Amino acid sequence: MRSTPAPHRSARFGMVSVIVCAIAALLVAPGTASAATRVALDGTFRLTAGSCAGGHINGTYLRMILPSGTAAGPYMSNSDSSCSDQSYTPLRPGSDGGLISGGYQATPSPAFDAKGNAQAGRITAPAQFYGTAFATSSNPVDPQTKTAVARPQIYASGNRLSGDLRAFSVTWNSQYFNQGSPKPNGNYPGATSAVAGSYDRGTGAFTLTWTSQVVGGPFDKFTGLWHLTGTFVPAHGGSPSHAGGAGGGANGSTSHPATSAATGSQPSLATPTVRTPASGSGSASAAAAVPGGSPSGSGTSIASGARLAAATSTVTKTRWHVEWWVIAIALLVAVAGFVALGLLGRGGGTGTRRAA
Repeated sequence: MRSTPAPHRSARFGMVSVIVCAIAALLVAPGTASAATRVALDGTFRLTAGSCAGGHINGTYLRMILPSGTAAGPYMSNSDSSCSDQSYTPLRPGSDGGLISGGYQATPSPAFDAKGNAQAGRITAPAQFYGTAFATSSNPVDPQTKTAVARPQIYASGNRLSGDLRAFSVTWNSQYFNQGSPKPNGNYPGATSAVAGSYDRGTGAFTLTWTSQVVGGPFDKFTGLWHLTGTFVPAHGGSPSHAGGAGGGANGSTSHPATSAATGSQPSLATPTVRTPASGSGSASAAAAVPGGSPSGSGTSIASGARLAAATSTVTKTRWHVEWWVIAIALLVAVAGFVALGLLGRGGGTGTRRAA
């Protein structure tokens, strides 16, 4: 007489094998990438000048959101705007051609003339705002908060852009206003939103948008909506599709700007296609905001071409993970297997029979 395995023992072994294979496949399979690799873009984001030709805004511009508003408005109007919808203030590129990623473009000394007009002009050319010129700059120490800040840096993840522009500053009427994102302390107060945008690696065409709430001063709780568009020119004269790198030196300066402020020379690239947002009309009071002025806001909704894109989530390296639904299926298979094992165990008795 001898003992032989009962049939249900083979079934039990087969079920265990299925479960083990499913779990092994789950752990070994690469799944999907959690995010694209984030690459620092060093060079100049050359700006396309803002224009209101044909009654529509094109190119680079600024809008000021009233304290009661959101990215959809209402907006404050600028009596010096050349647009029919004066909530848009078109901006022209400065002497550097635009925003340098990887280096500072500091406020000059003196920062203002005798009338309070801003003298900076490397990122954007000075523009009139209620009779006084304002300008943009980036500095190692934020002039408003006196906080040391990192140099501006824009990153690409595929065709999406993100960035750190906490050093971005506005000078106007002998006053300083941080208009960066995040703020110098790294926070996003009020309506401040992360830098986001799109990027064509083949042509260098880009769009960057962010909002930055003013903290303190006569424009406290007003929010600047910045819309920059143009063509990225990488440092060292490389092609946009191969742009990237660690940035400038230890002090945040860049030794290889894509444009020359001294000569005004700029590489020639094809003009990018610019999305055209629609304009509207409306009114809202903001008289208390401007010293000596009586501006009014515009109740227009933000146009589709100017809507703020959601902040791009990026990582410094690619890592793999498994989607939740794959995990759920594996767990269901495992549970079903253990249930089957339990049922087989109860129905199989001792698991052996005697053979004649």
